[in-house]
Amino acid sequence: MSTTAKKPSPAPSASQVKRPAARLGAAPEGPHVKRPNRTFHGDSATVIEDMRHGVPASVIPAMASRLGLSQDGLFEVLRLPRSTMKGRISRNETLSASEQDRLYRADRAWSRALQVLENEDAARAWLRRLNRSLGGEAPLSLLDTEAGYELVLDTLGRIEYGIVS
Repeated sequence: MSTTAKKPSPAPSASQVKRPAARLGAAPEGPHVKRPNRTFHGDSATVIEDMRHGVPASVIPAMASRLGLSQDGLFEVLRLPRSTMKGRISRNETLSASEQDRLYRADRAWSRALQVLENEDAARAWLRRLNRSLGGEAPLSLLDTEAGYELVLDTLGRIEYGIVS
C-alpha cells in the first residue's frame, strides 16, 4: 500500500472565481458569459452573502427592462430617489441596504408572478395592473414595504391555488 500524501488542489485562478456582481446579474464579463435570467439568484445563503457585500447599481437597467419599465418608472414604483439612483448607476456604486431590499422584493415578485402565470407578458401585465384585491394598487407599487411584498406574494398564491382574489 502506498502512503504518498495527496497534493492539495491549487487555488482557483481569478478567472475561475465567480464574483458576486456576476451572480447578481450585473454586466457579464467576456463574450461567452450568458446573462442570468434573474437579478438575485442562487440559494438563499448566496443571495444574502451577495447583498451583504453590496449589490451593484448596474443591476437596475436589467431589472427595469425585465419588468417592462423605464428606469425612471422603476424608481417611481419602488419609491427610490431618481437622482440618487442615476448617480449610483453612472458612478458604478453599490446600492444601500434599503435600495437592495426593494429591488430584491421586485425580483422575487417577478419570479413568483412568472412561476404562477407561466408567461412573461402576463407576469409583467399583472405586476403593473391595478388590482382590486390589493386595494386598487398595482402589485409593483406595494413592493417598497415588506407588508406590501407579503400581500403581493399572498395574492399570487391565491391565484395559483384558484382562490378568488
